[in-house]
Amino acid sequence: MIYIVLIIGGVFVTYFIAFAWVSIGFYKNAKKIPSEEKEQRKISVLIPARNEEVYITTCLTSLINQDYNPENFEIIVVNDHSTDNTEQLVNELVLKTNISITVLNLSKTYSKKEALKFGVEKSKYPIIATTDADCILPKTWLRKISNNIEGETSMLLGPVMFFKDVGFLNAFQLLDFSAIQGLTYGGAYYKHTILNNSANLAYLKKDLELVNGYDNYDTPSGDDVFLLEKFNKQKLSISSLLDKNFIVNTVSEKSWESFFNQRIRWASKSKFYTNKILLFFSGLILITNILVLLSYFLLLFDEELRVITIILLLSKWLIDFILLFLVTAFFEKRGVLIYFIPVQLVYPIYVVLIGLASRVYHFEWKGRKNK
Repeated sequence: MIYIVLIIGGVFVTYFIAFAWVSIGFYKNAKKIPSEEKEQRKISVLIPARNEEVYITTCLTSLINQDYNPENFEIIVVNDHSTDNTEQLVNELVLKTNISITVLNLSKTYSKKEALKFGVEKSKYPIIATTDADCILPKTWLRKISNNIEGETSMLLGPVMFFKDVGFLNAFQLLDFSAIQGLTYGGAYYKHTILNNSANLAYLKKDLELVNGYDNYDTPSGDDVFLLEKFNKQKLSISSLLDKNFIVNTVSEKSWESFFNQRIRWASKSKFYTNKILLFFSGLILITNILVLLSYFLLLFDEELRVITIILLLSKWLIDFILLFLVTAFFEKRGVLIYFIPVQLVYPIYVVLIGLASRVYHFEWKGRKNK
């Protein structure tokens, strides 16, 4: 058993060092001084939408209310075969505003990636900004993009967070997603951009063409991460802006079933990752959480190793708490940390189940099942 503890200890020390590095990076990234105000640039905003009648009007209203010259941006909504009133609601809004809003309909193709490709083809401006139809954009969103995607910058990453809601499910999602945001912006500080989110993303159209557009992987998601990998391979400059006035808010899943479907969909693309740092962190997180489950076993059945096992677990929990404290403080959601201990207890089970299920489970997304 002592050899098992030594293995657990070695992995936990590696985890602690790696996430201390991430935590420091996130803290320093959040302290960076935002760019000064500059001349407004032309931006095309792309919104893929499938069955978003509940949220699309709110999303578009937040774009209509931007503190940005209407002549300097266009909105393109790409309707991905919606079976609800999404298209009708967008068309109704078009009649009520002087903002340029175009509705495109996919005909022969399907998926978010195909919607984005179609939107890019029809876009007029040199900067492409993407968001999701269930998001609300801060009124300074376009101005922040224009001020920060400049010079040699080819891609700009922006922060995304869930609206706070009541209950354990929302708290679990907030903490889980906070860890993802921490890893994203912690790594980005060191110029190791390994994750991004198309809910708050901008890039130069010419550089999208340079990398030959979006990927061709047969996955329902991953348009953002795989595009990031293509930009990285071409050694294009990628920047991040961790600014409270640049946060895009979105909705969390309302049921455990939809939550697991979403996370399995996200995890299903991992087999195509090529970024070595992303692969390192993905593997480290999975292995560490498997060993946490083994540690629970040791706590119950091995009294001689109980003390050292507790110390190892507490070291893992400590660095997790530090990172989550920094992230939730930035997003002004520290209250969710009251759920830290119960989430930590069940999180290893979640990680292992999602990892396994993503390999075999046929998830469903907005009425479509993967094959």
